[in-house]
Amino acid sequence: MINLAGNKDADKHIYEELYLAGIEAIKENSRGEVPYTVIGRIGNWRLRRAWYYWIASAERREDGLPLDIAMKLHNTKHPTKEIMGNTIRSGGHCGCPSPVEFGAEPVYDEAFKLELKLIREDPETITNGRVSELCHLKIITAPRYVDCYHIDDQIGLCEFGKIIKSL
Repeated sequence: MINLAGNKDADKHIYEELYLAGIEAIKENSRGEVPYTVIGRIGNWRLRRAWYYWIASAERREDGLPLDIAMKLHNTKHPTKEIMGNTIRSGGHCGCPSPVEFGAEPVYDEAFKLELKLIREDPETITNGRVSELCHLKIITAPRYVDCYHIDDQIGLCEFGKIIKSL
């Protein structure tokens, strides 16, 4: 994908990328360095174009990809890279860790906050890394979701669109 920061023809490129991925384009003005008037939408997911990549975010964490589906997407073979997780980055992390390691989090509802307090963890200050560690150790068993991705290429955008539409 090309750098669209400051590109006055950003909408043209955005429409094209969304069209190729079969993603609906809706009107919304830019809030960043890419001057766009259109974003993508798939169900409760919004896709906004950034410099060289797309930012996909779910409206609510529970609208995100459940961890098992996020892992399947992450490990899917990419035709030009090793795995999709190298181009569809969980939590937007530039190091491309798996969703188990970064990006997948539980819904911080009252039941989850109580579970944290019972194991003497502060729900107000606990980090994503600590939550991942506690889940890996099976101390926390709450379902986890990935509600944000950064998508680096057209192949990834197309695959992401297919996954979200299939749910």
